[in-house]
Amino acid sequence: MPEPKSDPFELTYPLRTAARLTGLSPEVLRAWERRYEVVVPLRTAGGTRRYSAANLERLRLVKAAVDAGHRIGRIADLDNAELKRRSAIGEARPAGQLDEILAALDRLDDAMSQKLLSFQLSTLGPSRFAREIAVPLVYEIGERWSNGEMGIAAEHLATGILRSLLGSSLQQTPSSILGPRIIFATPTGERHELGALIAALTALGAGASPLYLGIEVPVDDLISAVEESDAVALGLSLVTIPTSQAARAVLALRKGLAGPTRLWLGGSGASAVKLPGGVEHIQALEDLEQRVALLYD
Repeated sequence: MPEPKSDPFELTYPLRTAARLTGLSPEVLRAWERRYEVVVPLRTAGGTRRYSAANLERLRLVKAAVDAGHRIGRIADLDNAELKRRSAIGEARPAGQLDEILAALDRLDDAMSQKLLSFQLSTLGPSRFAREIAVPLVYEIGERWSNGEMGIAAEHLATGILRSLLGSSLQQTPSSILGPRIIFATPTGERHELGALIAALTALGAGASPLYLGIEVPVDDLISAVEESDAVALGLSLVTIPTSQAARAVLALRKGLAGPTRLWLGGSGASAVKLPGGVEHIQALEDLEQRVALLYD
């Protein structure tokens, strides 16, 4: 198969960044390319590998299918739709585990809820726990609460346990200390913090050095924190804050932050905010990982 040439206008990632974003080692990436042509990365004029967003998506799908128990030699030629179907077989187990956790929460069984969630955290590690357990659990709890299928007591119990587990997992590693500094918080008026915690853990897993400041941090304090910590980016989580209030805070932050400082907005309420220049909407955790990766290039 002929190798495609590098497009200077396409956003691409070097080998080690691709490894960080997919959870695959550089050695595995090279082997999958050489033996199975899972992807054929772009090449610079000097022959250096550069991976596109489409390459990264396919590599994640292949890894998910392999993690679900399929042999690489049998799935390397499958299209993305079939890879998603194959990996979904392995996703049935987390779904069942979520049902068990939700049942414990409904019973207000704090000991069992803590035990089940702690087991998942120790098994998966902080980054995968945030993505594979915390995110779908928070979504499911929100859906059940809005439909009247879960009481406020169970919702508060879940929030408290997740806050404790996610917060205790947000520990710097020797490599992350050297990574780009990113601050995560919510602005005044936004009391939902799990999204910001999950984002901070995701950034940590991508090699950044996150600083989590918690909820309802005033604009002036956020600006001061960025300046004092030499942060290169500020990530805000917006969920229930009124759109007009969020827009005022975002505009004030953009005006107060130094020009090179990136301002990222995430959460279900972020899409309703009209973005001024120099502000980016982070739509998914994969999007955040890619933004962090670009800080290394």
